[in-house]
Amino acid sequence: MYTTEIIKDKFWILEDAGVKLGTIRKEDSTSNFEVIMRSKGVDYLDLDALTTKYGKAILTPKLVNKIDSVEYGKALDEVNGYPCKHKACNSGMEEKSGKQIPVYTKSDTSKTYYAAGYYGLHFSGVWRNTYCVKLETLDNYEFVGPFKTKTELEAEVLKASKQD
Repeated sequence: MYTTEIIKDKFWILEDAGVKLGTIRKEDSTSNFEVIMRSKGVDYLDLDALTTKYGKAILTPKLVNKIDSVEYGKALDEVNGYPCKHKACNSGMEEKSGKQIPVYTKSDTSKTYYAAGYYGLHFSGVWRNTYCVKLETLDNYEFVGPFKTKTELEAEVLKASKQD
């Protein structure tokens, strides 16, 4: 178990193997710490109790090279051959508008699904290129896709734009 320091000497995220377990916040008025653990509630501990419970180095942040997502056009993972910009969990296929959409979540416990691959979305009268959008976005807008490459997407968006 280790922490990632968010605000120097005030706020830490408690993690284990990259999984967020809770937060630690130093209270301003006292030298106590508020520890909020996922599904375990809140503890108020002084420094001695905190280090006894979590170890002497708990407030020494661990330097972790962590990649949660990448920029447009870069793939961190894939779902059924479609690129995605996050590490894919709970992957599968779902039907939307008569098309099979590769879907995934960003963590094992997440309930928010993303659509892997490239999509063209039609909103405000204009077609836009998108990458790994939230699945609910495909319910709200007309779309083309999924595509495995930007080149395929751009060709279809150009064709769709000419039809408008």
